[in-house]
Amino acid sequence: MGRSRRSAGDDGPYNPVYQLRWLPPPLDDAYVPGVDNPDRVEYSIVATLQALRVNESTAARIGVCAVGGSGKSTACAGVAACDWVRAHFPKGVVWVQLDASSTLQSVAEAVMALVHRFCGSDAAMQLADLTADKDFVAVAAGYVRSVPVVDAAKSLVVIDDVMDEKRALLRQLLALIPPATPVLFTTRSEAVVASVSGATLVSIDALPAKDARLVLAKAAGRTAVAGVPPFSAAEEDGCVRRILAKTECHALSLAIVGSMIANRGGAWRAVVEALEHRWMDPDFGCSDSTYPRPSVRAALDVSLGLIPSGVCRDAFAAMGVLPVHVRIPVLARLWRLPLGGVSAVSGRSAAQSSDAMPNADLEELVDKLVRAGFLRRDVDKARGELVGVIMHPVVGQYALSLLGDAAGATHQRMVDAYMDGLTVDDLDSYGWRWLPFWEVPDDGYWYDHVVRHMAAVGDVCGLVSAMDGAWKAARERVSSPLAFQADVEVVLAALMAVVDDPASKASRSPVLLGRVHAALALAYNSRIAGCRRDNIEAAVEHCKVALEHVKRSEAPSLWATLQVGLGRALVFRVAGDRVTNIEAAIACYCLALEVRTQSAAPVVWAETHKLLGDAYDVRVVGDKAANMETAIAHYQRSLEVWTRAAAPHEWAKTQNSLAVAYRHRINGDEAANVEEAIAHYCRSLEVRKRTADPVLWAKTRYNLGIAYYNRLVGDKAASIEAAIACYKDTLTVCTREAAPLMWAAVQNHLGKATRDRLFGDPADNLAAAVACFDRALTVRTRVAVPRNWAETQHNMGVTHHGRHGGGATGVADVESAVTCYRRALEVRTPQAAPQQWALTKFYLLLALVDGKRWSAAEECGRALERFGPRWAAWPAQQAAVVGAVAEAERALAGQGTEGSAV
Repeated sequence: MGRSRRSAGDDGPYNPVYQLRWLPPPLDDAYVPGVDNPDRVEYSIVATLQALRVNESTAARIGVCAVGGSGKSTACAGVAACDWVRAHFPKGVVWVQLDASSTLQSVAEAVMALVHRFCGSDAAMQLADLTADKDFVAVAAGYVRSVPVVDAAKSLVVIDDVMDEKRALLRQLLALIPPATPVLFTTRSEAVVASVSGATLVSIDALPAKDARLVLAKAAGRTAVAGVPPFSAAEEDGCVRRILAKTECHALSLAIVGSMIANRGGAWRAVVEALEHRWMDPDFGCSDSTYPRPSVRAALDVSLGLIPSGVCRDAFAAMGVLPVHVRIPVLARLWRLPLGGVSAVSGRSAAQSSDAMPNADLEELVDKLVRAGFLRRDVDKARGELVGVIMHPVVGQYALSLLGDAAGATHQRMVDAYMDGLTVDDLDSYGWRWLPFWEVPDDGYWYDHVVRHMAAVGDVCGLVSAMDGAWKAARERVSSPLAFQADVEVVLAALMAVVDDPASKASRSPVLLGRVHAALALAYNSRIAGCRRDNIEAAVEHCKVALEHVKRSEAPSLWATLQVGLGRALVFRVAGDRVTNIEAAIACYCLALEVRTQSAAPVVWAETHKLLGDAYDVRVVGDKAANMETAIAHYQRSLEVWTRAAAPHEWAKTQNSLAVAYRHRINGDEAANVEEAIAHYCRSLEVRKRTADPVLWAKTRYNLGIAYYNRLVGDKAASIEAAIACYKDTLTVCTREAAPLMWAAVQNHLGKATRDRLFGDPADNLAAAVACFDRALTVRTRVAVPRNWAETQHNMGVTHHGRHGGGATGVADVESAVTCYRRALEVRTPQAAPQQWALTKFYLLLALVDGKRWSAAEECGRALERFGPRWAAWPAQQAAVVGAVAEAERALAGQGTEGSAV
């Protein structure tokens, strides 16, 4: 706020009391203009002013609402300084401060200034003698009513920082201002805007990310150059993204952090670390810059002063454990216990209170917090009901800072409120108990936030329970696979903190610590973020550490569970020798069965046989046919316990696995095996419905698609179309974001089916197939999943070659095919994957022959002849290999040299 000097054209003698003109505050160097940016509030304000100037006798009343420090005043100052406002309001902008310190006296001075602005000095002098009159404002309004509309419309009035308790003063000022004069007023409370008839609400939540970067850069002393990023790539990764994430692009926070960086000569690391730990400290501000800024906490403390101490402040602080958007029933659960029956609001004691806070009491608390500017109401306008509240993320962090050491207890109260009535066993001698929180019906809040509450409390048992298969199934069924993955990340961070803390409760109990490592193994096994190879390695290591802590003699059941967990991780392991990993997994499962007997533990006995079947299905050593028969036998044993009636989901899972085994079966009639596989998949889908189990449904549809693709009976064209339909169904659930590895696998198989399609234009089908393989390879990289990468490279080679369809082969296609096959053979070696090596080597031989690369073809064929007896398909392909070698030898003998380069 500033007072102007006397300007030319003022009438009457100079008198600073009534000639007062209040000016907009200056814009500091960090301000980023926003009137031309549709994502900024300045743009919305100017657009509203433009739209409402059609009827010039009634101008706009615009309420700019946001939490403290969001840049309300700066936005209005930016509007006042823009070219459009300067052109359309030639008499300028009057800036009136109406904050918590405003009094009747300061309002009287503002009235005098406004009268002087609109009516001249004579009217102001006449009014000066009436300032003590109770009708002072009404008399002043009488003067202003005589102002011509054209003159009134040449000014813009800004009334800044209107607190809820100052609404009466706001009304007095608005009654004085001519209707033709537009008014902007800023406030923290939507209730203030609602109290002004016809006012347009304009809210500020955050700065756009691009502008937030510029604010941060300017505050940090960086010179903004058009088209040049203000920060380096290293600063973006180490500093900027962390700042934007923590501050939620809150204007004051950005300016504070930028100024602190500037004061340290650009040394940002200490500032960012302080931001992440001390953001809401009262002294986290910048007082030694050109524009001293209070801390964010100081700005929000102003709002805190507007609500009464005691119950109301306790209620607000407790909201620090809640998310941005909260439904009323959740708020009632939070407030019912810590408020002691809301005695301060309703006069009742805690003993008299019911389980849920009465709506009248709850809405009264909400109203107080809305008026202070901490909350916004979420109202169902069709029903006219308050259904929830919205709390700005910065306000949530502020509330959490007020909780202090009570935060953990408040998180625990939310868990207890939801799990009240759920039967939970007491802690055992090792400090362990299952917490089956998935048995609590979800209300739209519980499933999304229970793991976060457990992590905040540091509840080791709850975090370990979050990796239980029952929670994974429930979370994916009710929410989504991505929702469970979000839980995985929370559990990983929280449990890693436990194992790294030698003073933790778990560290004092080796068995409990073993459970923690086992849960970490499950989390890494399930994780889709990061490198799959690294995740599985972490899972294997945590399983091994868990087994170091848990002895069979002390906790045999847990020991057996850990053996199973290690076996699972080894089956999926990417690093190391595949043969060794599978054999070790089988050994782990067999050890587990020494404890998990059918009579003592039938359910986990069945589970272990199911897993043994999975391991034999992918076993590398031994007779392949015998391995598949063993796998089928283990699956059938598990079905002795997992019947459809007793365990429908497990029954469906085993039916799916049996189908896979029959698909891979060597013994028996091949066509009959494929039909058996299709039958088992269809049985599984009797239980696995998309509505109830979308992920499992999608995976089974995927497997059914593979079976249809390999079908030997019936109409081949129809079978391929059925396969494509199955793959496309799978992709509606298994998106790249939710399940990248599965998505890539489906793209791989969809490419094969599209390539071999008998309907449609062949060229279009081939182009679509190549596109599918390209998409698959964006996830199936050699580093992350080398075997899958090699598989897709092989399939891409077959597609480029074209021999599969009997079509003409061009030189360019052969070159591409040879490149793909050789890439696949970098992973498919005779030692690591002998059968796949032989298959790719055979296809490479055919491509080399078609490309007339005779020396390479002869060498390739000879390698296959030497390997031949070990290749399962050798009896069927021996003649083709011998013929290709003979053709290459004849060509070399006739030419003396190879026709094309190797």
